Amino acid sequence: MSENGIVISSRVRLARNIAGLPFPSKLDSERSLAVTQKVYGALGKAREHYSIIRISDMSDLQGEALKEMHLISDDLLHGNKYAAAIMNKSNDVCIMVNEEDHIREQCILPGKKLRDAYVKINEIDDIISSSNKIAFDPRLGYLTSCPTNVGTGMRASALMFLPGLSLTNSLERCMNAVSRFDLTVRGEYGEGTSSESCLYQISNQKTLGLSESDILANVTAAVEQIERNEIAARKALLAANGTALRDNIMRAYGILSNAYALSGKEFMQRMALVKLGIYYEFLKCEDRDALEKLIADVKPASMMLKAGKIMDGEERDVCRAEKVSSVVGKVVSK
Repeated sequence: MSENGIVISSRVRLARNIAGLPFPSKLDSERSLAVTQKVYGALGKAREHYSIIRISDMSDLQGEALKEMHLISDDLLHGNKYAAAIMNKSNDVCIMVNEEDHIREQCILPGKKLRDAYVKINEIDDIISSSNKIAFDPRLGYLTSCPTNVGTGMRASALMFLPGLSLTNSLERCMNAVSRFDLTVRGEYGEGTSSESCLYQISNQKTLGLSESDILANVTAAVEQIERNEIAARKALLAANGTALRDNIMRAYGILSNAYALSGKEFMQRMALVKLGIYYEFLKCEDRDALEKLIADVKPASMMLKAGKIMDGEERDVCRAEKVSSVVGKVVSK
């Protein structure tokens, strides 16, 4: 996470297909399994740092938990039944096999580290490509299932925490200002998802006619501009009504510290205010990483997977409140 807590994480994803094979939606079982073997086998000695999980061997709970962590997609879970996920031990690299494309490699790093994420995933892409003939056209670039990915096949994105822009109703105006970078802005889990947590994905739309360096430069420039606008919005928010803002923040802190039951939606709304309070120094935080980890840990599937049981909504709300009060009590103070 960036020093000011605005850029939560950076992700770079590369879409690739093996030449001569239909896209995953048209693959039979034999060739689907062959693709998985080709990709996993290409890692060579590096395989000792990775684990492979086939979708058919994955429980519904495990699948949903991995999706909550942004490691796999809904398309991987519910598409080709012979799909698989190959992940490294630190869970910052995941290779989705037989999703929309044969290969979707991604690296997610905390904070503003787009270049680092690109370097890491590009090394893995080179390893996989050296053992497999990848579908590539000299004029168009990498050939992909979705036409919007043709070209570099690369999506670079940042997950940003933007309460200032959200609460001052300035988000749309800010996004219009950076539209020249050919960006798309979505909720945390992609198109059509809501953002009670004030978390937004900023990513490139265009992959054709640009180099990978161009895409990284454009997304980085846009993220930095949005970051500056967010800081300005936070100043304006405080200046407009500091007393009411501080009161809302402290009430949110009190609820997270003492609630007996918390819905996921209420938790995210209150946590956004607490994080904003830490930025303003109304609250002190000894471990910001622990706070970010808490947000992931109390999502429904992740929470039930850790508990080792299925829980109904009420049970989850009680379990979430207990976990939240424990962590917030340890790392956040007035």
